[in-house]
Amino acid sequence: MTLLEPDTDGQLALEDDCVDLFDLAGDPLDAAVARLKVGVKPTVEDIALLSEAARTAQRAFEEVGRANDVLDDASDLGEELATALSDSLRRRARAEIPALLGALRAQAARVELSEAVRTIANRILGNGGPDEPAALDSVPALTADLLPRVPSVYDDEEEPGASLADLWERQERLVRIQARVRRERVEHVAAHLVALAERIVDRAFLDARFTRAALDEMDRAHALWCACLDEG
Repeated sequence: MTLLEPDTDGQLALEDDCVDLFDLAGDPLDAAVARLKVGVKPTVEDIALLSEAARTAQRAFEEVGRANDVLDDASDLGEELATALSDSLRRRARAEIPALLGALRAQAARVELSEAVRTIANRILGNGGPDEPAALDSVPALTADLLPRVPSVYDDEEEPGASLADLWERQERLVRIQARVRRERVEHVAAHLVALAERIVDRAFLDARFTRAALDEMDRAHALWCACLDEG
């Protein structure tokens, strides 16, 4: 008998139908253990049931070990992805970002599936699962309205009697300020993306609800970052 991935109902499937995992701790197994405790010679059925229970427990321990390995890999890979994302954003390497966001989402899905298997394995072993967060931690949302506003010519009132030289100097100053603010807008969104990636990795992708919400926000922030780049 082999533990497989959770099915659509979140239950762990079996490779054969010979034993229902969650019936192993029921009356037949309890009765077999009780007979052994009082020194009664086990029947063939007792031996088969106890052997199946032992194999199931061993398999459950193996699944927990594999889940631990997944978390270790996720921590290392997550840090690498967050660092790569920061570097790509700094270089404004637009073409590299979608693949990095996709890799973060794939790693999150892998951890979520692994933790679902761990939960079922722990149920088999009689261990309690992790506590569910009481409430979903908020994921900060960034919109264009929250970014520094690019000034326009209408923000600087023209002084009466200003010379052409004054107007030219004022225009050059405005262009410099606009370029600086546009850079700040790009950097602001980039910092938001990196901060979200780091929060996901710090949690080792374990808070599935937070991770999904943060990844969705990163997709929106990526679109905003591209729009800021297109501003010039």
